[in-house]
Amino acid sequence: MAERTGIAWTNSTWNPVRGCERVSEGCRNCYAEVLAARHSYEGGWGYELAEFVKRLGGKLEARWTGVIQTSARHLESPLKWREPRMVFVNSMSDLFHERVPIDFIDKIYAVMAMSSRHTFQILTKRPERMLKYLTRRDIADRIGHAEFEIAGTGRRTAIMVDSYCGPVHRHAAWPLPNVWHGVSAEDQKTFDERVEILGQVPAAVRFVSAEPFLGDIDIGNAFDDPPEDSKYGKLNWAIIGGETGSDYRPMDIEAARAFIRQVKLMGGAMFVKQDSGPRPGKQGRFTDEEWALKEFPA
Repeated sequence: MAERTGIAWTNSTWNPVRGCERVSEGCRNCYAEVLAARHSYEGGWGYELAEFVKRLGGKLEARWTGVIQTSARHLESPLKWREPRMVFVNSMSDLFHERVPIDFIDKIYAVMAMSSRHTFQILTKRPERMLKYLTRRDIADRIGHAEFEIAGTGRRTAIMVDSYCGPVHRHAAWPLPNVWHGVSAEDQKTFDERVEILGQVPAAVRFVSAEPFLGDIDIGNAFDDPPEDSKYGKLNWAIIGGETGSDYRPMDIEAARAFIRQVKLMGGAMFVKQDSGPRPGKQGRFTDEEWALKEFPA
């Protein structure tokens, strides 16, 4: 799979894990599911991951099979990329899917720790497992051991875990400063559920991708600085995008504008990715000012 990508808010994709399953309405027209089904032939990268099934009326629909594959061959790819870049982790899966082995997640974090020149963007619809993993008391030792296995030099990641987990190592910072953690949220229900959990995740940058944007979302105080005694953290960045493809669900442009205004009023960085339509793009409904919002967190 190509290193470079057309996803506007990143530079490259990195897919050491492939395969997924639907968890909410935002998954209904998943682009990754369609691509995997198209390449699900013997020798194809999507083999056994997805398939086309007939819906009522005879129309074909792509569906994940539930198979999750890890790829040791792709695990160390970022270590070979010399040019610093933003990297979307697992565009064809969810790193925190229940069947991704924890020791493989350790190795992914070890590669990210070893590749400090890159910025990694992790997006999940399963923040519960992300929180559980990132607040383990033994996480620094797990990541350090994984780097030892990968590097083969006797060198270990030197990570200092903060009050979430207690001090372990002394040199580098935790959470990893080059790893951003985010959640997908398509409507108010998924925003409320996932963003609350994300606020408890130790992260250098927290973000939400409202794509596909399927309804009004009130962001509340998600971009506010939390009280000093709070275990919750604020959001730093928001992405908004409408659904695309032949079966796209139209985005309410006024609801999208209200979301954008809320984020900007709260001081958050805002990235307007696309309107809904058969193909990605502006579609003529966003104003030039709205379309120019391609901001990244400081």
